[in-house]
Amino acid sequence: MNAPWPRHLALIATIATVVSAGCSVSSPPGSPIASVVPSASAVVAPSSPSVEPSSNADPAPSSSPEASAVGSEPEPSETMTGTAGPGCGTGQAGYVAHRDEVPDVLHFGGATIEFTTALIGLRNGTYMADDAIPAGLGLSPREIAVKVEPGTHILLRGDGLVLTSSEVRVVDWSTVVFRDGLGSSAATPVELPARLRSDGSISVSAPVEIGDYMVEFGPRWHSECIQGDGSAYSRIKVVAAP
Repeated sequence: MNAPWPRHLALIATIATVVSAGCSVSSPPGSPIASVVPSASAVVAPSSPSVEPSSNADPAPSSSPEASAVGSEPEPSETMTGTAGPGCGTGQAGYVAHRDEVPDVLHFGGATIEFTTALIGLRNGTYMADDAIPAGLGLSPREIAVKVEPGTHILLRGDGLVLTSSEVRVVDWSTVVFRDGLGSSAATPVELPARLRSDGSISVSAPVEIGDYMVEFGPRWHSECIQGDGSAYSRIKVVAAP
């Protein structure tokens, strides 16, 4: 989180506000997640133990997200037809009809984690909206930890959507501090191997060193009609094999 991926650097605004105000972008999704370190007095994350669910996974090939660009808003269409999925629609009307496909959680091993969308729009390219999100959004000082042995493959997946790629990186949990409810770390992040699976999930290889880690994701995804990217956070506890 100290060396952020280039992303949208501004105060957070909701997608619903973007749509109602008619602010949009017209390029395909795929920029990595934001890492804006908030300012305020630091509060060190408490050391109380977390619930520790189990994990599962299988590896497969991965890909990297692409940066997005701001453009002009396409004209809304009242015709509910589209090129990605039956009846997806076009323009703002098509997006509004399917915005309930936007996920707000992902699953990492046995943990359910908050997912914040940044770039989002119709898969047929006729409507896009972009958001600016601060780093650490959705991370908690009492984050549930996924307990695994060194190098274990852990599944990252969503309900009713396909993950198409994700960068994954970790820092030692002891370096994470919380300011104004947002987590950040001055430590240099380490990238973890991630592999795309044919079932639309992503297999993440846990660190090989025993320890307690904060993990940051920058996933891209799509549902039947909607696509986008965003950020999510979790925690991994790597323990020795019995």
